[in-house]
Amino acid sequence: MRTVSKHEAAESFETLGNLVHSGQSVLVVNGGKPWLKMVPAHASKAGKSAAEFKARLDRISRKPISRVTDVLKRTRR
Repeated sequence: MRTVSKHEAAESFETLGNLVHSGQSVLVVNGGKPWLKMVPAHASKAGKSAAEFKARLDRISRKPISRVTDVLKRTRR
């Protein structure tokens, strides 16, 4: 992710827009603090498989998750 100042973003909006359009993200800072984030309008099509997603959930969860309904029950609490 590229980081630019608020002033630099205003000066080079078209260039930054082209970067974002090509899939990159840009963080704009104001006074050294995050001000806004420019991200592509359309997310990448490359996603994780269901098995990869479940394995990640199992790693971060205290209890292994056997079904999607278990995940939904936990998030509603």
